Amino acid sequence: MSWFIPRAGFLERLSEEEKMRLGQICPPRSYRKAEAVFLSGDACDELTVVLDGMLKIVRHGPSGKERILHLSGPGDILGAEFLEDGAVYKADAVCTSDGVVTCPINREQFVQVARELPRVTLSLVGSLAAHLTHLEDQIESATAPVVVRLGRVLTWTARRFGRDEPDGWVRIESELRQEDLAAMSGSTRVTITHTLGRLRELGLVEGTRGRYRVRLEPLERTIEDLLWES
Repeated sequence: MSWFIPRAGFLERLSEEEKMRLGQICPPRSYRKAEAVFLSGDACDELTVVLDGMLKIVRHGPSGKERILHLSGPGDILGAEFLEDGAVYKADAVCTSDGVVTCPINREQFVQVARELPRVTLSLVGSLAAHLTHLEDQIESATAPVVVRLGRVLTWTARRFGRDEPDGWVRIESELRQEDLAAMSGSTRVTITHTLGRLRELGLVEGTRGRYRVRLEPLERTIEDLLWES
């Protein structure tokens, strides 16, 4: 998904004055739960910065069954290919909570932002550089064992969308079915079921039926150890 930049840090690089002017040039949009920000096949003619709330990036199979490919939250950027002629979205972006707010930037607005707010443009370039690093991590993970890929999905999701609980546990605040974990990990549902069982036996993961919690730091250490052993 080359058009998706996770946790780009774009907002953190901007001053309050720059954020205010950006909002004036590119007025925010608000969405309710289950509303789509865009659908697969729509023209990718806007850069979308997520300001608040959570979205799921999903695809649908031939039978119409939904698969979550990624979760998106504040600071994420969607539509990185909006300057490319003929670009289209390859998945749906659907709100999983009320109060989702985005900042859409079309081509004309982008030119105005570049002219008036050069630091914002530089921040976007920095986000693209971060995107390249993310792609390198994805390439590394593609050849890693399934337990490493699944572990990274769980730890990333827990850090982005988790709630701290006692004894080092973090509850993931989003329902993730095993089919979703399989899609996000590049594996199959059967393999994910087996791998989750292995992580449960190690005392690193608890839960089922889409609701999970993880022992975050021990899981991260285990992932790194397994990665070096592979």
